[in-house]
Amino acid sequence: MLSRIKRNINVFSVISVIAALLIVIPMLNILLEVLSPPSAAWVHIRENLLNAYIRNTLLLIGFVAVFSALLGLFSAYVVSRFEFRGRNLLSWMLILPLAMPSYIAAYIYADMFSYTGTIARFMRSANIPLRVNMMNLSGAIFIFTMTLFPYVYMMSRSALSSQSASFSENARLLGANRFRVLSRVVLPLLRPALVAGTLLVVLETLNDYGVVAYYNVRVFSFAIFNAWFSLGDTTAAIRLSGVLMLIVFAIIFIERAIRGKRQYSMHVKGKPVEPKKLRGISAFIVPATLWLIMALAFFIPLAQLFYYASLTFSDVINANFIFLIINSLTLAITATAITVFVALMLANYNRGTKNRFKKGLLKVTNLGYAIPGAVIAIAVMLFVHGIDRTLYPVYRLFNPDTGRLVISSTLIMLTFAFVLRFMAIGYNSIEASYDKVGEKFTEASYSLRAGKLRTLLTVDVPMIKHGLISAAIIVFIDVIKELPLTLILRPTNYNTLASEVFRYAREEMLQESAVPALVLIGVATFAIYYLTHYNKKGVAANVREN
Repeated sequence: MLSRIKRNINVFSVISVIAALLIVIPMLNILLEVLSPPSAAWVHIRENLLNAYIRNTLLLIGFVAVFSALLGLFSAYVVSRFEFRGRNLLSWMLILPLAMPSYIAAYIYADMFSYTGTIARFMRSANIPLRVNMMNLSGAIFIFTMTLFPYVYMMSRSALSSQSASFSENARLLGANRFRVLSRVVLPLLRPALVAGTLLVVLETLNDYGVVAYYNVRVFSFAIFNAWFSLGDTTAAIRLSGVLMLIVFAIIFIERAIRGKRQYSMHVKGKPVEPKKLRGISAFIVPATLWLIMALAFFIPLAQLFYYASLTFSDVINANFIFLIINSLTLAITATAITVFVALMLANYNRGTKNRFKKGLLKVTNLGYAIPGAVIAIAVMLFVHGIDRTLYPVYRLFNPDTGRLVISSTLIMLTFAFVLRFMAIGYNSIEASYDKVGEKFTEASYSLRAGKLRTLLTVDVPMIKHGLISAAIIVFIDVIKELPLTLILRPTNYNTLASEVFRYAREEMLQESAVPALVLIGVATFAIYYLTHYNKKGVAANVREN
């Protein structure tokens, strides 16, 4: 037994076990704190507000999931199955709305539809008797749909591109019309990708705070922040986090229960489906619809931001703004490097395993992305505060005047939270690359008595470098846009581009928020462009799966 354990101890196993412990312990802290005596604030929330939080949250994620799935599926099907002018350009531009953080789009649209906003003034000048109020649940649904549907689009397009033409052709030979082929053949084969993309949309919606706070939509992320900062009651915030965790796990459980043992994988290789050239009025209407989607999701908010920036850039760009950019890039690069490194260790440790312990370890380490940022922030804060309390006597040995909180409210805590939340993204991208290259080269290296670490550096990493780059870019984009974790865990007087945009919006200085918002969008847009173009013949973009 001891010899077996010794055989399995290596750098990959040690890092994997430590990562799993660091991820599961903060989550357990929340479950333990839920058992603590209820506070007066929690009793008030439970009796008067909890039902409204649950109802609004379910309505929000339900409508966003349906509309995002329809929009993403329509865009992916058109781009994959039809040939038209501008198709190649649209095929990657439809991913760009992911570069537009939801909270920035929410601020811009709310301002444009306000009484003095661009669209409202245009409607009055054109004598159009229409007044649109964005500051409600319907407005939030629109914003989330427009900025998150690319998750469904990416996964659906990838699945449609890999479908063999023989499935549809055989169905047509058996007398099925186009609608029946779509409903009985194409969509069932698309189900895993469609569900995975929609689930990502739901998780991102639950994670958001900027949109629901600005639009005053009373959902759980809003409630957690309100209990923590406005009421000053950590117990109520923790209990709300526990309820939100149960909702997330219930959604995942229901999806898997509906799926059951059914499988939709394709094992038949064949030629891909040839796109059909659009003719007649369809050649105009279909591309115009896609360009309209792009305009609503990306171009219109971007144009408004450029207009605001032209009015305020001289007041905003200063030494403090340069430090904002440095803070954002430094934090994002550090968190990305650590996340990708740990994900690489995990992927190597779990490669080709059938061991139940390793599979369980993998599920634990990939848990973070399924949990909203506000919940992770509270879990990490409780965990790090506990470490500080435990190590306080040690701190005193080195410095008798030291405070009780040394690690808390530092960049270490914030970076740890980012790694915990986005570990699954990095892991899935690297695992997809490992699946493509197989294990024969690694096993050949082991047979030549090369060590695990040397094999990783000289054999595995060169083969999966595209997956590593994809993982790094995707994690980087998410970290630099992340708002809830940053707002709760950032050190005092430490601001990033995301937190600065939120501060300007909260203080009704939307025009001043344009410059940092454009820098944020520009960095994310460049990363997305590089991700989709740096290796068109290879693994150009590994899509997130959860």
